[in-house]
Amino acid sequence: MQNIEHILFQKSWRLDEETIYMLGQSESIIQAISSAPIKPEYRKQLLVVSMRKGARATTAIEGNTLSEAEVARIDEGGKLPPSKEYLQIEVQNVIDALNRIRTEVIAEEKAFVLSPELIERFNYFVGRNLGEHFQGVPGKFRASGHNVVVGAYRPPPGEQVGALMTRFCEWMKEAFRYEEGRQSFSEQVLQAIVAHIYLAMIHPFGDGNGRTARLVEFYILLRAGLPDIASHILSNHYNDTRQEYDRRLDLCVRERDLSGFIKYAVLGFRDGLRGVLDTVQMNLLEMSWHKFIYDMLDSKKARGKTRAIVKRQRTLALQFPVDQWHTPDELVVSSGILAKEYARLSTTTLMRDLAELERLDLIARNKDKFKGNIEIMRGYMPRRKTR
Repeated sequence: MQNIEHILFQKSWRLDEETIYMLGQSESIIQAISSAPIKPEYRKQLLVVSMRKGARATTAIEGNTLSEAEVARIDEGGKLPPSKEYLQIEVQNVIDALNRIRTEVIAEEKAFVLSPELIERFNYFVGRNLGEHFQGVPGKFRASGHNVVVGAYRPPPGEQVGALMTRFCEWMKEAFRYEEGRQSFSEQVLQAIVAHIYLAMIHPFGDGNGRTARLVEFYILLRAGLPDIASHILSNHYNDTRQEYDRRLDLCVRERDLSGFIKYAVLGFRDGLRGVLDTVQMNLLEMSWHKFIYDMLDSKKARGKTRAIVKRQRTLALQFPVDQWHTPDELVVSSGILAKEYARLSTTTLMRDLAELERLDLIARNKDKFKGNIEIMRGYMPRRKTR
């Protein structure tokens, strides 16, 4: 019989102080992200990007070679060449699965304890319509006679899978007590990561095990309150550090200790959340910046003599990039709105408007180039001592 002594169904890990601290940081960052107002159109954009990144990352780990642009094309309803059809289906399956899970957990508030049926359902999402490109039956555990090898690792034989998955789900319930409603945030993150590891070790399906494990991880984190715009961060982390991901999983088997993988995953989780928070905070800064532009140009400080002039100068200020310098001509050419606004006006009028915006500190100048002076907003932020 295959040796499965490494599949312990025990709390075979220890959290050091750094991991505990990072879990606390992660919870604080999630609270900050969740409490930040985001413009609806921007939030929708962030969600689309998150789902696409998550789908690309989790399939890329398994060898899918599609680029970000190709994944975006698929998500927008486009088609790739016939030679890439199966790669397209792989990615589309995961995008559909991520969106379906998100809808069920967040919109429909359906969240359940892990069960063999739920995990089989996730595998079906991953493998459907792939035909011979999927080396297993989508949504069905391996059975007697269906053994697999993953590199040098030999997962449990098919005849043991059913019993192992039943025991796995029972242990998840006993160890993490989700249905009792008493899980701390740290326990929920741990459950997601530990479930991922165990599914990788049991390898219950003929194909799609990694993608299924990461869907289960995503499901548990979403159930725990992870913002949907951050749904991609762990898959991204695993894909960006693929060799370390494989090494850490291998160590879980050889050392019968999950501590290293947990710390590695929590580090990527914390850092990924920081990146999402930076994006959200930049959106908040831009919202404040736009309001500041309106306030300045609608105040007595503005010298526009007519509403039409003030409106034109406001449009110019709002269209200014805040992250790169442009000459006046480059700015007008790059913006359809400004091209239309200044089509019948002279260059002198444009330069006069720029001078007025510069006087109001709404734009900054560097020789013959300009950019939006969003840095001025940082002066209105609360001050604190930096380390």
